[in-house]
Amino acid sequence: MNNKLFYQIRIYFSSEFTNIYKNKIRMESKDKLVKILKKHNADLLSQYDGFMGYILESEKENNINTPLYKWTKDSLKNTSKVDKYHNSYTIYVNSEEVYPKEVADSLENHLTEIVDGKFIIRISKHDTNPANNPQPSSKYYK
Repeated sequence: MNNKLFYQIRIYFSSEFTNIYKNKIRMESKDKLVKILKKHNADLLSQYDGFMGYILESEKENNINTPLYKWTKDSLKNTSKVDKYHNSYTIYVNSEEVYPKEVADSLENHLTEIVDGKFIIRISKHDTNPANNPQPSSKYYK
């Protein structure tokens, strides 16, 4: 069994910057971000869009009795979480959601340079170890 961990970088925007990023508005922070993403062959997907994609796919496949589906569906009913999910982005590298540590570290290093706390709030790195990631609570296993 392969126990090698893979990683994912997430980036968190202010609501104002989310609007700037999604629209054809020019701004130095956006230009720097786009340049870094291009250098790493990376794209962004908001956590909201990712969660909605998962929900729609699960419903299409009638795979709606899993704890993860129930938990995700409930999370999207919470308006304060939805606001957060619209401003939180997963970074895909080469169309992959997770990637080797070296790739994540390089991306993280470049992105750290543009975090300003106002528009680009912060970045975070996550690994694929389930012990390091939130899991559905026991109520979703019923």
